[in-house]
Amino acid sequence: MSTADDQGQTDGPPDSPSGDGAPGASEYGPPREDEVSLLDILLVLARHKTLIVRTTLVFTLLGVTYALLAEEEFTSEARVVREAQSEGSGSLPGGISSGALSGFGINLGGSASGLTPAAYPDVLQSREVRLAVVRDTFRFPGAERPMTYVDYVNRPAGPLSTVLDYTLWLPWTLKGMVGQAISGSPAPAGTTDAGEPLIPSEEENNALKAVGSMVSASVDDETGLMTISVTAGGPQIAADLAESFLDHFSIRVREIRTEKVRERLEFVEGRYEEAEQELEMAEERLAQFLERNQNPTTATLQFRRDRLQRQVSFKEQLYSSLQSQLTQTRLDLQRRQPVVTVVEKPVRPMKRSAPQRTNLVLIFLAVGGVLGVGGAFLYSYIENSEEDSEEREKIEEVKQQLIPDGWKYVSS
Repeated sequence: MSTADDQGQTDGPPDSPSGDGAPGASEYGPPREDEVSLLDILLVLARHKTLIVRTTLVFTLLGVTYALLAEEEFTSEARVVREAQSEGSGSLPGGISSGALSGFGINLGGSASGLTPAAYPDVLQSREVRLAVVRDTFRFPGAERPMTYVDYVNRPAGPLSTVLDYTLWLPWTLKGMVGQAISGSPAPAGTTDAGEPLIPSEEENNALKAVGSMVSASVDDETGLMTISVTAGGPQIAADLAESFLDHFSIRVREIRTEKVRERLEFVEGRYEEAEQELEMAEERLAQFLERNQNPTTATLQFRRDRLQRQVSFKEQLYSSLQSQLTQTRLDLQRRQPVVTVVEKPVRPMKRSAPQRTNLVLIFLAVGGVLGVGGAFLYSYIENSEEDSEEREKIEEVKQQLIPDGWKYVSS
């Protein structure tokens, strides 16, 4: 009876649940073939520990080499206040209010400007500011004499740079050559009335691209401070470039905010000079008439005298009005300056900002470890697949498709 019972239990399906509702043997039985246990993972890591260690060491050495050979960078910062000046009510330094000058026909109510403080970071990166900076003269580390940033960027490359351009950086060198050939020769640099270049030349365009990646601006909405950061290959050149950016940025902001006022000032000054000359001529004609005709008795002479006096009176009123407008415009121009207040000037940084050698080595170490572990599992998978005939055929086909025939002869 026991034998029959044993056979009945053996012939029954192993995964079927028992009569009392207990779970089947599949839930508590040994793991299936496609399941991976922690012991299997540890076994793969132990078998291929040499591959993992070597890969990690290679990447660590690469990280140390790169960290030691990477060019040092220094960052100099400056902080400015983005002033949003009031355009509605005008006042002068010294406490003089607009009401005190209203009796003289002078109104200090300004007009709205098209530039807002939120646009200051864009002004810092504008072509006008960068072009003014690259034309300044600096003393660069390793240079024998002071030179402009344009000359520094376009100086002849050294032997090491030439070798790197045609070896490691060959793809980027070919890309630049192809791009230059497609775009053609750059437009010739035009000149303004003062003789300054209006259109940047090819050398200046190269300098503009280089200096644009060195400067950045960030704005703190809570404090209202804008931080200008300039990163360069030396502490002194970083401070000098930051100072140049700060100066030309302040000038450019002032020019934008006062552009309309300056145009109005030039127009009023021209009309004021014309009115002054016309008044002098009218007064001179009246004086000459009175000298020739001290006691005009005829109606014609009296009419000419009255007409000359009316001309002088009209010219005096026009001259007085233009004089008030000229004074008002000059005061308005003075009221708009300055528009940027420097809170913290750029100084020479004491510590480098890059490279972070410790972080670089740790990153390379982590990448090497991950690649080593991944290579160990890949190698283990290939070893296990070669035992299966179907998997082995697939692997051989992959090798034939990926490995050229020439490499097969070299390896053999």
